[in-house]
Amino acid sequence: MQYRSLTRQTGPAVEPVTLAEAKAHLRVDTSDDDTYITGLIRAAREWCEQYLDRTLVNTQWVMRFDRFPPDSTADIELPRPPVVASGTATTVTVAYTLEDGTTATYSTASFRVDRAATPGAVKTVYAATWPPHRQDDNSVSVTWWGGYGPSGADVPQSI
Repeated sequence: MQYRSLTRQTGPAVEPVTLAEAKAHLRVDTSDDDTYITGLIRAAREWCEQYLDRTLVNTQWVMRFDRFPPDSTADIELPRPPVVASGTATTVTVAYTLEDGTTATYSTASFRVDRAATPGAVKTVYAATWPPHRQDDNSVSVTWWGGYGPSGADVPQSI
């Protein structure tokens, strides 16, 4: 199922490479170019995430749809894996617009998150269906955290 939009709600608190690590690699001893090098680190992380279609350091994402999957048992795939599996950034929220225009949050008891899958997925619990809702622009949103962990040390060395 194709999403309408995918936005970074909360960016990573740190970059996977520190300024000190980058400066050591570049053999830079002064602080004259710290701002420039910091910008390069961020640009490199963003490029890697785009190229790999992954999230390196814990980041909160919001994905919006016009409706739930037409097959009531279909999964909602969560792009930008991996889905955070431990720690404080594990919340997954599914919100939707009711027919009367108000919004509701789908009960966490009504769905499960497959964090081991790549990409991760939100699935209804056994024999459940997605709730009735207004089918309109951006009427369903899923919010989750992706990333290997809260620090650069959590990112696989090969990346």
